[in-house]
Amino acid sequence: MLQKKLLPVSVAMVLLAGAASASAETEISANVTLATDYTFRGISQTDERGAIQGGFDWAGESGLYAGIWASNVDFDGDGSTEMDYYGGYSSETAGGLGYDVGFIYYDYEGDSEFDYLEFAVGLSYESLSAGINYSNEFGDDGPKYIYYSAGYSLSLTEVVSLDLGIGYTDTDQDDFWEDGADSYMDYSVTLGYSALAVDFALALIGTDLDDVEQADDRLVFSISKSF
Repeated sequence: MLQKKLLPVSVAMVLLAGAASASAETEISANVTLATDYTFRGISQTDERGAIQGGFDWAGESGLYAGIWASNVDFDGDGSTEMDYYGGYSSETAGGLGYDVGFIYYDYEGDSEFDYLEFAVGLSYESLSAGINYSNEFGDDGPKYIYYSAGYSLSLTEVVSLDLGIGYTDTDQDDFWEDGADSYMDYSVTLGYSALAVDFALALIGTDLDDVEQADDRLVFSISKSF
């Protein structure tokens, strides 16, 4: 899925950067993205077609936050809309260790059998990040799963960045994926560029799944704007 506050590793790029101050205690921001594909944890959610996405985020001075994010999706040739609702708490220790605890609810318009709730914990320190996401049921009667992720972000220049991400999805259901696997690894290498208050990203995204539709290596280009 495209990057949301709870997910420390971006495997399909949407940049939720920058915010407009609403008051001394809170911040409200909005974002919009155009992408050549919506790839979530290495797997295309739009049948390898383009996506338009956007959302709103609220952050309180206490560390509490909440948000909503949406994208078009296409499963089995049926177009639909994904709506994500999320919230949680984030802060940083005196030593500079950041932490984030929260949830995400994935809601698919017209495809309620895919809806599910996910809990997440993330840590970050300087350029490094790591996280664990857990769901008790992936859609209707789906498996339990845990998603482990790690990332590294490097500023090459003031306007150019390089982000590396790796993730591992582990389910409790044998033969869950088309190639018979119950788990898989995804990875991403993303080159970002910012100009005129717009973020551009080119990401190489892939998985180690064999013979699974929409999980092959691909390049994804995106243009994002935050307000």
